[in-house]
Amino acid sequence: MRIIVICAVFILAAAAFGYCGATDGAFDQLRSELKSQGVSDQFIKTTENSVKRMIVSSAKISDIKTVLLDLWNEGVKARALKNAVDAVAELVESGDNTLEAAGIASGAAHKAEAEGLSGFGVGMRVKKAVQERKEYLKGLKK
Repeated sequence: MRIIVICAVFILAAAAFGYCGATDGAFDQLRSELKSQGVSDQFIKTTENSVKRMIVSSAKISDIKTVLLDLWNEGVKARALKNAVDAVAELVESGDNTLEAAGIASGAAHKAEAEGLSGFGVGMRVKKAVQERKEYLKGLKK
């Protein structure tokens, strides 16, 4: 019985390391492509966890790159950057297309800013838009 348990643990550990390795490899490739486009190390570090979540959710690397380059070109930084990429990752994990998810998050942020909101208010609007989209996606699956 012990041998079976030890074998099962070994197999699960090997599978987990292999899965993480594939994600890390894809992320390293994306990092290299972004750096060649002039994206800073800080920007990449800020988005790393959310990007890896998208990779695990089978998002296309080219779509993730497009989203990140758009945010870079718009000058999005710090907490706003992390929140934007987190919102996209959350929708991608729910089954949404990466580019559509980015459009929803970006659209909600721009609309909130146009209404005079900033900081926390913009974040809450994006969060609300993400929740509404997740509900919509959940309805499609039924």
